[in-house]
Amino acid sequence: MPINCTFSSPLSPKQKAVWSLILKGFSVSAIAKKLSTTRQYVNQTRLTAEAKLSATLLEVARVNDLQVTRVHPREGILVGFHPALQRKAIVTYSSAHGIKIWYWHDNPEEVTNQGFLRQTREYLLDLAEERGIDVKEAAQLHPAKLAHDIFSQLAPEIKS
Repeated sequence: MPINCTFSSPLSPKQKAVWSLILKGFSVSAIAKKLSTTRQYVNQTRLTAEAKLSATLLEVARVNDLQVTRVHPREGILVGFHPALQRKAIVTYSSAHGIKIWYWHDNPEEVTNQGFLRQTREYLLDLAEERGIDVKEAAQLHPAKLAHDIFSQLAPEIKS
């Protein structure tokens, strides 16, 4: 990887820019115009970014002993299961936060560390904003409920 890429943030600045604009709903033509480039360049950059994200998400799953259920490279999300912890897990990539792993808990309301809850809420709201997901009454939702609402829109299999 080039020097400006890291394991937690595998995309180059140009790939990140294209990927972020696609997530926001811009067309390939609009992105090409905005970045003063060609549609072919945008498409190639998107494909390269998705391949890098897919490989990185799968590597994070492998390193963390997750059984992969599904990979959504266009959304920057991997759904899996940790057999030793007996927990569902979600691996995400966002431009602002890089790679993160979310583990589902049986009793999330037992988590009371306000600093952790605030940080988690910020991450989830950034993720939703980056993907154009409108979350109703987000400030009143516990981060676990917020996560379920956001992740189920990104990966339909999470709804169950």
